Amino acid sequence: MAVWLPQVWMLAGVSVLANVFQPSYSLVEASRTVDDRHTAAQIVWTVYLTQIAALTELVLRDRVRMPLGALSWVAFGVMLAGLGLRTWAVALLGRFFTWNIEIQPGQAIVEHGPYRLIRHPSYTGALLMFVASCVLLRSWISAVLAAVALAVAFRRRIRYEERLLSAAFPQYADCASQTGMLFPRFLSRA
Repeated sequence: MAVWLPQVWMLAGVSVLANVFQPSYSLVEASRTVDDRHTAAQIVWTVYLTQIAALTELVLRDRVRMPLGALSWVAFGVMLAGLGLRTWAVALLGRFFTWNIEIQPGQAIVEHGPYRLIRHPSYTGALLMFVASCVLLRSWISAVLAAVALAVAFRRRIRYEERLLSAAFPQYADCASQTGMLFPRFLSRA
């Protein structure tokens, strides 16, 4: 029986693009800085494990066909938007984007592009991309797992990152009060 799951190919394509546009990393490397506290490794492993869970959920459902309907295209669009947001955020930081948490000489607070609305748009982009990939595969349990586990991993990293930014840049607290952590403030207001 032939298996036709274009969603798997869509996921593979975005995964290749994500690896092309992202900084290099190693799954087994230790923290390069003391301030990182293994948050980079936690995020990478969380991504890999939730993506493996999504593929496992797909296989366990024994689906040989999945309609390529509106849900698939919306999830794919969200994945591409997440990848675009993350790539844009990384590009704006340029040489100051680091895999591990650190402040570099000459670094400044970026307040343009997506940083006008979101303090950590690269994490927002990754969160959107990886949760949407689970939705693309209709791996609902994994989508919930990814949303929760990645949010926890990103919040842990953000806590250490913002502590370091506040110590290095006295104006950071004012900048932070004007933007949302992972989503624009206007989305979180009642």
